[in-house]
Amino acid sequence: MIEQLNIKLINKIKKPTEGNRFLGVLANILIIVLLPVIIVIGLLYMLVLFVWSFIKFGKDFQKPNTEPASEEPWNLLTNLNDLTIHSKYKGEIRFGPVYLELKSEPTILGLEGRTFGDWFFPFGNGIFLQLWNSTKDPNTDLIYLNTQTLNFKTVAQGIPSVNWNIVETTNGNLELNCDTGKEILKYQIELNSR
Repeated sequence: MIEQLNIKLINKIKKPTEGNRFLGVLANILIIVLLPVIIVIGLLYMLVLFVWSFIKFGKDFQKPNTEPASEEPWNLLTNLNDLTIHSKYKGEIRFGPVYLELKSEPTILGLEGRTFGDWFFPFGNGIFLQLWNSTKDPNTDLIYLNTQTLNFKTVAQGIPSVNWNIVETTNGNLELNCDTGKEILKYQIELNSR
C-alpha cells in the first residue's frame, strides 16, 4: 500500500521553433496586409446570406424550443477493487480535452461537485486523477485516490497543463510528463511504501 507520495519537477524541455525566419516575417506582413480585405469580404458575404435567408424564409421561422435539455447520463469511468467511479460530461475546451463531473460508489466526500479531466492512471491500490481548478486556463492538480481507504490526496498543485502522460521508470517510480504547448514539464513521483 502506498503511504506517501513525493513529487518534484525534474526537467523542462523547450519545444523548438520550426521554419525559416525570413519566410515567417514575410508571412506575417502578408497577413497584416490581407487581413482587412479578408474581413471585409467575409462581412459582405455574411450580409448577403442574411438578406437572402430573410427573404427566402421570412415568416416561416419557428419559435425556438423552450423545453429543458435532457440531462447528460452518467457513464462508467473505471472500476477498481470495490470502488466504481462514474463520469458525466460537463464540457470541453475548444480543440482540447473533455472535462467531467465524477461520482463514486461508495460515495467519497469531496469528489462530487468538482471538475476533473478525462485523464486518469490506475496505479497500485489507487488511481491518479486530474483535478481542474479552472476551465479557462490550464491549472490542474494531481490527485491520488486510494481505492481501499476511500481517501484522496493532492500530490501536486497548480500544474499549467491539461495534456498529461505518465510512465513508470526503471527504478519503480513514476514520471508525469505535462505538455504546456511551449514546453514539456517532467515531474518525478517518488512512491514510498511502508
